[in-house]
Amino acid sequence: MKRKKLKSDQHRRPRKPAANPLKPHSSISKITKKPTTKKSTSSSSSSSSSSSSSTTTVPFAPTDAVLLIGEGDFSYAHALTAAAHILPSATLTATTNESESTTLSKYPAAEPHISALRALGHRVIFSTDATKLPLPKPVRAHRYDAVIFNFPHVGGLSTHLDRQTRANQELLLAFLGTVKPLLRTRDSVAVITLFDGAPYDGWDLRGLAKAAGWACRRSFKFDAGIYPGYHHVRTIGHRDREGDWKGEERSARSYVFEVANVEVQAEGGAKRRPKKNAKGKGKNVESSDDDDE
Repeated sequence: MKRKKLKSDQHRRPRKPAANPLKPHSSISKITKKPTTKKSTSSSSSSSSSSSSSTTTVPFAPTDAVLLIGEGDFSYAHALTAAAHILPSATLTATTNESESTTLSKYPAAEPHISALRALGHRVIFSTDATKLPLPKPVRAHRYDAVIFNFPHVGGLSTHLDRQTRANQELLLAFLGTVKPLLRTRDSVAVITLFDGAPYDGWDLRGLAKAAGWACRRSFKFDAGIYPGYHHVRTIGHRDREGDWKGEERSARSYVFEVANVEVQAEGGAKRRPKKNAKGKGKNVESSDDDDE
């Protein structure tokens, strides 16, 4: 016996997909005023569909005042300007703990990057040890929206893993303590980038930052591909050897930190107190594991 079609069946229409499906959230708008996101796609023909595209994150706005710590050959700093991650209207301050002569000796490719930065009116400052006070006057005379330390490492001081770990933890703690007075506002951030895996996971970056009065607001995959011309260099300097590893090809992650419950010294010397919440208490910044893929 055949089932009779109901009248409601005859007029039933297929459902339309939602007009605005939810998309993965990769912005860090809680951290910066205007975070920059870029879409990157694979070069293979099979990845030409929109589903293969991924969003990469730049942890500051193009008009922000940015301080770079521990530059090697200054290719990262130059790449920020070449890719318009830093606009001509903004001033980038790029530093290294080496002298100019030592930098050019260790990294022969640094000279054109340094020349390009200077020609654009950006600051290139040598002999800047970000773990010791006082910092050079050209650095401490300004306040910054973002202070970035990519791939900090003490170098080959010891082959003993525990000693290496301890030395690098001391480096990170000293950096986190030194840069606090350099922040422009309560929303200013410190960004530290480390390689994934051992021995870097053993440094406990989040734990160190929390102990130093910082809270991790976001971490995201570091994508060297959005910085044209950038090359990772080692603390020992350039070695033209076949088969040497390329750091820009290794998986890495950037961690964005915000000062927790402390006053921030504004440009000019005045201190800004943390915002108060509804209960009248200081700004409560808890660490979150809100990571981007």
